[in-house]
Amino acid sequence: MIWLSLAMAIFLGALYLCPPSAFIKPPLSWLAPATILFLVIAWNISPSLPGQPAGKFYGLIFHFYGASLLTAMFGPAIALAILFPVAFLGIYAIQGNYEEAAQHYLMVCVLPTLFAYLSIKIIQRFIPKHLFVLILGNGYVAAFLSVILSGAFLLVGKFVMGEANQLDLEGWFLGLIIIAFMEGSLSGMLLAILLIFRPQWVSTYNEDAYMSR
Repeated sequence: MIWLSLAMAIFLGALYLCPPSAFIKPPLSWLAPATILFLVIAWNISPSLPGQPAGKFYGLIFHFYGASLLTAMFGPAIALAILFPVAFLGIYAIQGNYEEAAQHYLMVCVLPTLFAYLSIKIIQRFIPKHLFVLILGNGYVAAFLSVILSGAFLLVGKFVMGEANQLDLEGWFLGLIIIAFMEGSLSGMLLAILLIFRPQWVSTYNEDAYMSR
């Protein structure tokens, strides 16, 4: 119940911090439901190679969390507001476990969103404004770091709680790197496509700053 209460508190806080009427005006009025549906499907895709042992964390998998890309597009508050129904539709509606859905929201939505937001802010503060930097930094690097730092944070938590001896550390690190590369590659690719066709959807893009030259 603590997990659910914490997840609900963060979700309500994110809604409070969202711009007024954000979800009833285009493009979010239709883009948010489409994003939720897409991510619910993406969260439940995990094919593996033939002959691969089931349940191995370091298996070749497809997974796209979307937290970093949504943060780059709309900011952390809107990202967390969108990801809450993703967690509960993608986990609770399918598995029927609200506690696991709440944990997923906290671990693969809230933590990556926080680390992606911090990474984007650091990149914007210290790296010169350039369109390539925007795509590589806010798209690939921020997404990669959001997964790596979230995984490291969770691993430290398991060490503190004395659960580290139950982990396959080799599998943990290899799986974390694979998922981080996948998340970074997809986020960078999608951000590049959006900047070409729908730059107004990307809140971190400023045409005067990035295209002045």
